[in-house]
Amino acid sequence: MGKIRQFFEKIKSVKNIELYVALVLAVVVVVIVFVAPSDSQKTLENDEVTVSYIAQMENKLITVLSDIEGCGKVSVAISYSTDGTKVYAYENATKQEGNIVLQTSTLVTIKGEPLLLQTLPPKIMGVVVVAEGASDAFVRYKIRQAVVTLLDIDSSCVQVFS
Repeated sequence: MGKIRQFFEKIKSVKNIELYVALVLAVVVVVIVFVAPSDSQKTLENDEVTVSYIAQMENKLITVLSDIEGCGKVSVAISYSTDGTKVYAYENATKQEGNIVLQTSTLVTIKGEPLLLQTLPPKIMGVVVVAEGASDAFVRYKIRQAVVTLLDIDSSCVQVFS
């Protein structure tokens, strides 16, 4: 307890201590703001990738659905619930000490970056298709089946309107 009190007494005796503390705090803030990786930048990049993927899927659907006989002009909107999921490599190790089995899992890194195995696409929640020929029940059925097949989603997630 005495050493702590001595430490604080030495700090109190330093001239202009407030100035030194303010300078240290300023340096810490600058380092945090400019050097630390920005989570908002990573989120923005993920959002751009997801939006780009969804736009590509919508364009692919428009191209395919437009080729269906009787479909006519088509518009497509896809809703999704999550960004694409990234799957990283892990190294698993098992160690047995007596009757206890210890399992550890360690993220594999290369040059300080985690090893990315794959990126899964966003989860599609629903698709809305507006087509000129959708007033015909058979055309509407073909459109729904095409969307279900291309996106591998349940037919209850697809709505077709004329």
